This record gives sequence, structure tokens and C-alpha cells, in this order.
Amino acid sequence: QQVVSKLGADILRLWVAAEDYREDVRISDEIFATLAEAYRRVRNTVRFLLSNLYDFDPSRDAVAYAMLPELERWALHRTHALATRVREAYEAYEFHVIYHALNNFCAVDLSSLYLDVRKDRLYCERAGNPERRATQTVLHLVCDAILRLMAPILSFTAEEAWGFLPGPDKAASVFLAGLPDSPAQWRDAALASRFEKLLELRGEVTKALEEARRAGVVKQAN
Repeated sequence: QQVVSKLGADILRLWVAAEDYREDVRISDEIFATLAEAYRRVRNTVRFLLSNLYDFDPSRDAVAYAMLPELERWALHRTHALATRVREAYEAYEFHVIYHALNNFCAVDLSSLYLDVRKDRLYCERAGNPERRATQTVLHLVCDAILRLMAPILSFTAEEAWGFLPGPDKAASVFLAGLPDSPAQWRDAALASRFEKLLELRGEVTKALEEARRAGVVKQAN
């Protein structure tokens, strides 16, 4: 009750899920602080996705998969991988795997890469620009998947956010929507392999820029 009063029920539910019950279950203020940070990361990612769908109607504005740019298709590939891993974890009662998978997806695949790259397009392009609509299409699909995947654990947050997800044909509740079945075409191993090489190169360039910044050669690493 103290945890719920201070941090909320979803944080308590996240702690239960994050602990591997096959080992000793640990509890402390430090653990809850870490979980609260992870929760905020997931919640803020969902908030960002929803805030950029304010003028998007999937029945009118969605872009077909074949017309999506490569970065958008890569994001859907990663979403497919997340959904597959999380569904397998639910079936195996490995709830701690779900916690780590969702946290990593929001922190690395979305916040540090896809959303960071695409935010200028979302903010600066005209409303009906096809490329902006393509990005919004992916934001909608990703948000739909995340909310369904997190619903059994972060139930209150998922249900509240589901009410703001655009779409006239969505289920009345996230708990009536079921876990997502990502289309098979989202899985693109060849595209993922190319992006893996690009991201490896990006990491080396970023490292070199940071070293140059510390050495005073450049003022900003980006």
C-alpha cells in the first residue's frame, strides 16, 4: 500500500513482473527508483507517439507498407521482433523478459534512434506531406502494439493511453484488443542486416565525434 500510494499501482505491478521468480525476489527503494525511471521511459515514449498523432486518422491517412521509406520499415521490423519476443515470454511466464524487452525497445530502438531521426519531419513538414504521413502511420502501428503488449503488466497506463489512440474501429478497451499479431511482411531480415551495419558505422562516427569534441577540435559532437 505504501508503494501504491507513493509510486502508483503500475510501478508495483512492474516490480512483480521485473523480478525473476526463479531466484530470490528482491525489494528496496533503489529497485523501485530504477523501475520508476523505466516506467517513465515507457510512458513518455507512448506520450510522444500519441502527441504526434493528433491530426492522424488511420482510415484516411495511413500509408501502405509498400510505400513506406526504409527507416519506417526497419521500425516495423523491430516492432515485429518485439511482439514475437514478448508473446513468447508471456506464454513461458517469463515476465522479467517482457520488462527488459519493452524498456530496451523504447529506450534504444525508438527514443535513441527512430524518433530522434524523425522528429524534425513530424514537426516541420506540412500536415499532409506523404513522408510525414508515412512516419505517422508507423507511430500509430507501433503505439498500438506497445499498448497491447504492456497491458497485462502496466494495465492502468495502457488503458488510459488506449483511449487517446486514434482509429474509429479500435476495440473499446485495450483488454478487448488482445496481443498484437504483427504482419509477416514486417519481418525483413535483409533490411535489418543493412541497418545493423549502418548503426555499427554510426556508433563509430559518434565515438569519433565525441573524442574530437573533448579534444576541442569541434564544439558539438552532433
